[in-house]
Amino acid sequence: MNNFALYTSTKDIGNLEKARKNIDDAYKTKKDSLGYRNNLIRALVYSSLAFEDAQRKFKYNNDPIIEAKLSLGCLKNPRLNYDHEPEISFAKKQLAKAYIIKANKAVTSLNYPEAYSNFIAVDSLDEDNYQVKYNLAVVCEKLGHINQAVHYYEQLIKDKDKSQPDYYLSFSNLYETSRNSGKSLEVLLEGRKVFPGNKDILFKVINIYSDNGDYQTVQKLADDALQLDPDNVNLIYLAGFSAESLGKTEKAEELYKKVIEVEQNSYQGHYSLGLLYLNLYLEGGKDKDDKINQAKRHLLLAGDINPNSINVLKALSVLYSKTGNMIELQRVNNKLKQFIFN
Repeated sequence: MNNFALYTSTKDIGNLEKARKNIDDAYKTKKDSLGYRNNLIRALVYSSLAFEDAQRKFKYNNDPIIEAKLSLGCLKNPRLNYDHEPEISFAKKQLAKAYIIKANKAVTSLNYPEAYSNFIAVDSLDEDNYQVKYNLAVVCEKLGHINQAVHYYEQLIKDKDKSQPDYYLSFSNLYETSRNSGKSLEVLLEGRKVFPGNKDILFKVINIYSDNGDYQTVQKLADDALQLDPDNVNLIYLAGFSAESLGKTEKAEELYKKVIEVEQNSYQGHYSLGLLYLNLYLEGGKDKDDKINQAKRHLLLAGDINPNSINVLKALSVLYSKTGNMIELQRVNNKLKQFIFN
C-alpha cells in the first residue's frame, strides 16, 4: 500500500510495478486469495496497471484486466464493501478507463464487435458515463443492431439535464437511415424543446419539412433560424425557395438578392433570381422589359459561374425563344445538344 500510495501521488508507474510484486507475494496461498484486504489491494493495483500499462510493457501471468476483475469479484462482504466504497469505485473507474482504451483501438481498426464488447464492459463499471452510452448507440448502429441502438439513444435523451444536442441529431439520423422521417422529425422536435437555440437541430428540422414539401412550416421556422445565423447562404436560399413555392414572389426576390449580397458568386442565387424574373415575365403584367433584362442578366451570370449548367441553358433557351433572339437561341441549343448527347 505504501508503493501504491506513492503511485497515486507521483503517477510513477515504477511504484505501481513494485506494489504489484508486493501484492503477488502476499497472494500465494488459498487463504491469501480469500482475504478481503489482499483482494482489495490487488484490485487497486491491477486495475491501475490495466490502464497505466496499456501497451503491456511489463510481463504478466494474466492480463491485468483479468486479475483486477477476479479480485473485485472476491469482494463480497457488504459491510466491508460499504466501508471501502471509495477504493472499490477507484478500481472500477481505472478498469473502465482500460476498457475504453481497448474499445477506442477497436473502433479505429473498424472492429465493431470488439468495440461493442469493450464498451459494454465500461458501461457495467461506470453506468453514469453518457459518452460510453453514446458510443454504444453508434457501434450498435454500425453493427446493424438497430433496436439496441434505439434503446441506448432513448436512455441518452431521457435525462434532460445530461442530454446533448448530438444525441438528438444522431438519434434522428438513425431513423432517417431507416427511412422513417416521421420518427426522425419527432426526435428533433423533442430536441428543440430541450435546446431551442441549437442551430443544428433547427436546420435539420427545416430540411425535413422542406423535403416533405411543407413550405408553410419552413417559412415560419426560417425566420427563427435566420436570427441565429443571418448570413447562412443555404438557409437564406431555402427561405427564398419556400417563399417562391408559396407564391410570395416579392419575398423570394428579396431573399435571393440577399443570397447574392452575402455571396456574390453564388450560382444558386443568380440562377434562382434569373428564373424568378423569367417566370414573372412569362406571366405578363407590368415592367416586362425590366423583368426580362434582369432575368437575362442573372442567368448569364449563373452561366459564367457554372458554364456546364444544363438548367441555365434551358432557361436561356426559353428566354431567347420568347424574345425572338434566334442567333443566341441557336447557340444555346447547340450547346445543349452537346451536353445531352455526350
